[in-house]
Amino acid sequence: MPMIEHPASPLVPLLRGVHLFGFDGAPCSQRVSFALAEKGLLRGASVPWASDTPESLSAREGTYTFRPVSLIRQEHLSEAYAAIQPNMVVPALVHDGALHIESMDIIDYLDERWPTHPLTPVEPERARLCEELVALGKSLHVSVRYVSFRWGLKGLGKIDAAHERELRKLERAGSPEQLVEFYGRFNRDQIDAAVYLEHLHALESGWGAQDARLAADGRPFLTGDTFTKADIIWSIKVLRILECGYPFATRFPSLHDWFRRVRARPGFRDGVMRSHRLMSLGFRAKAAVENLLGIGIRAASQPRSPTRVHG
Repeated sequence: MPMIEHPASPLVPLLRGVHLFGFDGAPCSQRVSFALAEKGLLRGASVPWASDTPESLSAREGTYTFRPVSLIRQEHLSEAYAAIQPNMVVPALVHDGALHIESMDIIDYLDERWPTHPLTPVEPERARLCEELVALGKSLHVSVRYVSFRWGLKGLGKIDAAHERELRKLERAGSPEQLVEFYGRFNRDQIDAAVYLEHLHALESGWGAQDARLAADGRPFLTGDTFTKADIIWSIKVLRILECGYPFATRFPSLHDWFRRVRARPGFRDGVMRSHRLMSLGFRAKAAVENLLGIGIRAASQPRSPTRVHG
């Protein structure tokens, strides 16, 4: 699987075992935590993300070391972290000195190295559908950012002037995240309401397709009878926007029921929610008040319409 050759950080080649640089409230990081739990890899020690003390360099067998990168304190917008994760986002995963930085590539790597409880279907048709759903989910990554910043984080998502200057200095040409452009506009309230709605409606189109697929034949998971990485990427999208107050139960009831099944999995409970529960409850309480006041995401959501799907 793709990995970063010759990382700039001197820390990376020192790390033995599995180390996850992440943030418990970040969707892409949650995907990997979910996959690790599904693979039976337990969260072990939690150490400062930049720690190079001898006792922090090796993860115990059967566990991974968690290295929290605080997005609240904007630790990801630093030269030292950019040397590990050149896109300045979470997650990054290091296994025995090898660095991987894209969440779904990381999940594929985990599937290859720990084949027990596979997350990719073996059957060709289901495997094809799984890859299509993952690709669609990845294409909506930016839409999740716009929607969650607009109806979830709001002012909490803005970065200070010093970190914005650091970001402009550090962002590499062609970065897929385009953080300079996004924060430059978001910090100054220069993103039109129509842009946020466009991203919300793009997500609704994706959710509608999954809702219709689930409703068509009563399948328990997105590709059929077994849980896959497609369920991981889409469940984390639902979680993040559910925390913004989106009315999934009324707009997409089959998708809502599917999410309840996914949420009941030990991997979701232990990998995602164990360290995120309080933050999630806080966001959902805030969203409930905004919806009651008529200023939340529910007022912006589109009525459900039938969607035809194949596969």
